[in-house]
Formats: sequence, C-alpha cells, structure tokens
Amino acid sequence: MNNYIKRCYSILAFAALLCAAGCGEDEPGIAKRDYAPVTRALMDNSDLVSTVFWDTTFVVAPGVEETDIHYLSMKGLGMHMFVLKVDLNAEGVQLSPMTPYGATSFGMQSIPEMMKWVDVPGKKVVAGFNADFFDMASGLPRGVVHLDGAIIKDTPMAGRSIFGLNDQGKPMIVHSNDYPAAKSTLFEALGASNILVKDYLQTPIPAEASLVDPEPRTAVGFTADNVVYFVVIDGRRFEYSNGMSLAEVSEVFMALGAKDATNLDGGGSSTFVTLHSVADVWHVRNKPSDGTPRPVGNGWAILVNKN
Repeated sequence: MNNYIKRCYSILAFAALLCAAGCGEDEPGIAKRDYAPVTRALMDNSDLVSTVFWDTTFVVAPGVEETDIHYLSMKGLGMHMFVLKVDLNAEGVQLSPMTPYGATSFGMQSIPEMMKWVDVPGKKVVAGFNADFFDMASGLPRGVVHLDGAIIKDTPMAGRSIFGLNDQGKPMIVHSNDYPAAKSTLFEALGASNILVKDYLQTPIPAEASLVDPEPRTAVGFTADNVVYFVVIDGRRFEYSNGMSLAEVSEVFMALGAKDATNLDGGGSSTFVTLHSVADVWHVRNKPSDGTPRPVGNGWAILVNKN
C-alpha cells in the first residue's frame, strides 16, 4: 500500500511539474501558446487586446505576409483584424495604385474586380485594399491621384492626407497642407484621411462622431526601413466584430513600430483581399459590412514577380 501511495504521489508531482512548465505566467492554468509576431506586438505594446481567441499568419508571397486575429478587446467586444505586412525591400515587391477598369477617368468598381485590371509586365497581383474616400454617385476621389508619375487629379481633401510612393519607391504620407511642396516628389499617390502617426508619435484626432465611434476601418502605415502595413478592422456586427475609433487604429500602428500612418476610407468600403494560399484565386479575407465588397473609387495593389 505504501509503495502504491508513493507511486501516486510521484505521478501527481510529475503532473504538477508539467502544468507549471506549460502554464503561462499571465494566465494561470492555461497552456502557453505561440502568437504571430503581429499579434504579440499588439499584446505587448498596446492596451487593445484582452484575450486572443485565435490568430494565424502565413506568407502570401515572398516579402508579403498576412496575419488574421480574432480577439476580445479591453472593452469586452469581439474583434476581427487583418494585417498585411509588405516588405518593400524584398526583391520584386511593389505597391501600385488601382483605378476602376485601369482607367484614368473616374468611376467605381469593387476591389476584387479592380485587381483584374492591374497589368504590369512580369508582375502578378497578390493583394488589394480600398483607398480614398469618393463621391458615391460619380466615383470621383476626394483626394489626389498620381499614376506612374502622371498627375491625374491634384486637389487634395482639405485637412486630410496623401499616401504614396516617391520615384525611388519609398512610401510617403503627406498632409494636404504640404502637398504643393511635395507634389513633384509623389510618383504614385492616392488620397487618404486623417494622419494617425507622424514621426513615431500619435496625432490628435478631431472629436467627430465618424472618427471617434467604432467603425470598420482601413489604414496604412510604414516603418523607417520601408515595411508597409495595411490594416483592416471589421465592424458593425456585434457578434462578429465591432470596429475601432481612429485613436485605437493609431494604437495599432504604434504597436507595430510605424514611423508614419494614416487612415483610409472605411465603413462599408473596407476590403482586404489576398491571393489564396492553395488556389490561384483572390480571396476576400474580411467580411465587408455591406455584405459584399463595395464598388469604390480606387485602391492599392501589392505586386510581386511572376516567377
């Protein structure tokens, strides 16, 4: 009997050691797990995330990595976030503005359809996102449009911003007030909205309902070493995802180490499309709040070499 009791104690002690080794310091009794680098950055560097239900990360193409996160916010709300990390230092990776039907005239087309009209020799499109605000009757973008060095529209939306690339392919975010001075340096550019981060600092957000209330969001930012992050946060569905204020979106980019970041069109326009990991088809990864991808005025495509 004594030997039996000793064996039982030994088994229990061993089980306790296993539990101690496998339980997280912050969540006693819950086994440790590995999180994607983007998820870990949000957990460690912001006050946005209470509990991560699941996350996944995978390589869309060399230099292009997607991370999807389902989590509970600190406000107790369910959230779905999609992040695309685009390393412009990787060979063949580039950003390209998209317009409906690949035209220099204005109109509206959904991002998946717009992606079909991007035609760059030797390149394929692996991701796409909505960009500028636009007139929902005519499709006229609210901000500027620069395509391959040609200035199609040069009237920025007052008080907002421009996201683009210079002739060296380096990302830039320019306030509308500074556009006249920066105009000649913008090779590719589309209008954007409120600047969220400037020189590693969060910028003040005006107290407007559309900016303060939680909504679906699309935003873009970049680091000092030319890594671009496109972020889409779904919203308007309590049981699925509740959206963010702009201040919260700026926290996301601060957590990711962005030097500069700006907001893009959101709400029903927010669309996150990537190349399927198995089939050679584009896949709408988020759940647009309209139910299907909304026809929009323009967007951004991520391209890589075909071979």
